[in-house]
Amino acid sequence: MEIQKKRLEEIQKVLVRTFFMNLVACLIKIVLGFYTGILAIAADGFHSLGDSLSNIIGFLGIRLAKKKPDDKYAYGYDKFESFVTLLIVSIISVTCYKIFEGGIHRLMHPQEIQVNPFMMIIVVASIGINIITIWYEGGAGRSLKSEFLIADSNETKSDLWVSSLVVAGVLIISRIGWNWLDGALSLLVGLFVLRVIWEIIVSTAKTLADGQVVSPSAVTKIVLAVPGVEFCHAVRSRGREEAFYLDLHLGTNKDLTIEEAHDDICHQAKIALHKAFPGLKSANIHIEPDNEDGRGRANSVFRKRDSYNHGKELLAK
Repeated sequence: MEIQKKRLEEIQKVLVRTFFMNLVACLIKIVLGFYTGILAIAADGFHSLGDSLSNIIGFLGIRLAKKKPDDKYAYGYDKFESFVTLLIVSIISVTCYKIFEGGIHRLMHPQEIQVNPFMMIIVVASIGINIITIWYEGGAGRSLKSEFLIADSNETKSDLWVSSLVVAGVLIISRIGWNWLDGALSLLVGLFVLRVIWEIIVSTAKTLADGQVVSPSAVTKIVLAVPGVEFCHAVRSRGREEAFYLDLHLGTNKDLTIEEAHDDICHQAKIALHKAFPGLKSANIHIEPDNEDGRGRANSVFRKRDSYNHGKELLAK
């Protein structure tokens, strides 16, 4: 537990540093965009703001993961992250609306734009900050084996294409004078912001609706590798990859004592699962005897109300 606590603290530090680097990059674009009147640059800044907000969500998730369950919230405080996430989505949605509104207006009523080399240097410098952020966060994610940090750095990496497209568009405007392109680029960036909103909503909805976090077949494979485990079924998981709960049925030799089945085999299965899934917070394992009835109780006494029956294909084993 002490090792896991230190790991979470290191991830937390990386998120704080990444947040400030992302914030500096997006503020440069937003301020420069409004100062020069180039809407596409400002829109790209608001798009990059999504990276900073995702850092806040990750930071909050780590803080909540460290908070122990209590009598009031027996399963912990993790889902409060989802509520904060929805609040952030509402803020991004307002920004997205403004980007589309401004883009349509600029497309219909183009304005003359003045572009100078110094301005372009500043924009490129902000992109350079993004590149450093990707390198730092991605490297830290691999060393700390954090799927969240790796995924977040990859998301920032994909955003570089949007920033590069905006820079290319601004160069075209400066050389050819297609001022209407500013509005078109703003609408394009708006679509990317809309994609970010949709992805966050889908991910949050899955957490709130207790969607499966890990593959039941992957869990089954790990458990069956533990000596003494005869079968595994009714695998269910909920939460987020970095903090989730697991329920499953585990079959052992019917002649074993409860002490042998629980204190030895079941305990070893939990150790194997935690090693394979660092984000696993708790595993609730129901022990079954290795006989025909035990292999058929994938839904236990709730089978009439609960049709979920993962592991049916393993009953023949």
